[in-house]
Amino acid sequence: MAGGSARHTETMRRLLLPSLLALLPLLSGCMFTVPPRDNAQWTTTTHGVTVHWRLVTPGSLGGLTSSLGHRPGDLTTPRYAGTALVQVAAHEFGHCAAGRYIKVSPNTQGLDTYNSQLFERYAEHYAQLYLRECGDSLRPLGWYDLSAPTCREAPDPRRLQL
Repeated sequence: MAGGSARHTETMRRLLLPSLLALLPLLSGCMFTVPPRDNAQWTTTTHGVTVHWRLVTPGSLGGLTSSLGHRPGDLTTPRYAGTALVQVAAHEFGHCAAGRYIKVSPNTQGLDTYNSQLFERYAEHYAQLYLRECGDSLRPLGWYDLSAPTCREAPDPRRLQL
């Protein structure tokens, strides 16, 4: 019986080995993947403001903290899309610019309750300026975006008059 078991094992090995070898290229592709959090990180510099962008899941923490206590590079996508994503990205860039150039805004005109808070004002005013000048494209902020911008470059945050 022991000899029969060995022959059975050898037969199974001969039959299964080619099938397993054929699947190996498909399986090996999963072995070298990077965790999604690390795939969704990049750095851009626009008008002297460096932002380390990272896509995160809603509710999670992480990323850089600017001098104003914000984490400007963390975006909760794909929760945002289209104009909403551009607005949020420009707003977050505005936080980084406010920290880099030490800017705050006394102006609450045209802002909702949330964005009327002291450390949200400048970022939101920058986002509004960005949308007016560049439209729905993230290219001027250094992102890969198929949408063509309506500006040659992102507005310089130092020229924002409040």
